Amino acid sequence: MKKTIKYLIFLLLLICILFLFTDFYVVFLGPLEVGEEVGKDFGDMILVLGGGLKRGFEIGYSTEERLNLAVELYKQRKRVIVVSDGSLYKRSPAIKKIVGYLLERGVDRAHIRYEGESQTTYDNLSYAKKLVEEREFEQVIVCTSPYHQRRSKMIMAHLGLKNFKIARMARSEVFRPVNLGKRLRNMKLILREYFAIIKFKLL
Repeated sequence: MKKTIKYLIFLLLLICILFLFTDFYVVFLGPLEVGEEVGKDFGDMILVLGGGLKRGFEIGYSTEERLNLAVELYKQRKRVIVVSDGSLYKRSPAIKKIVGYLLERGVDRAHIRYEGESQTTYDNLSYAKKLVEEREFEQVIVCTSPYHQRRSKMIMAHLGLKNFKIARMARSEVFRPVNLGKRLRNMKLILREYFAIIKFKLL
């Protein structure tokens, strides 16, 4: 009995070390990452899913990496960039910062739009669906973080979105945590997504 308890304690310590001081958690990211390479011939709209803001309406880590991916695609070929986030209400301080962020990276102001009604990923994609149905756009590239891609794709399938593609994100904070705090944050994001997927399937 004592030997069994010692083995369990050892195993628990090993798991803690793996999760806290290595990037072992990335193993659980695999099933969530479903983005694909998007060529310059696809898409006339880039949809950036809101990734939250820091205090003071500063651009959050997830939002920043999604904006960076949108800029990469924009440089590949100029497309309209729509940032969809419930934090971008009318006269929100975050709007100016996000627009400024994109302008500094070479995006034309005429190609930047934002939508601040959506509070969830389901809302974000429903809004984009409406734009396609109104024939304002035909093909949509979705920019979101690797851990958020699987659930986004599930919602897209539920909404019957056929001319939508989730872009692959090769450079993400989730792959390169710079400290223990970031590593814990990444673990929390991944764990939360698994629970969110279960909730979506049940409800």
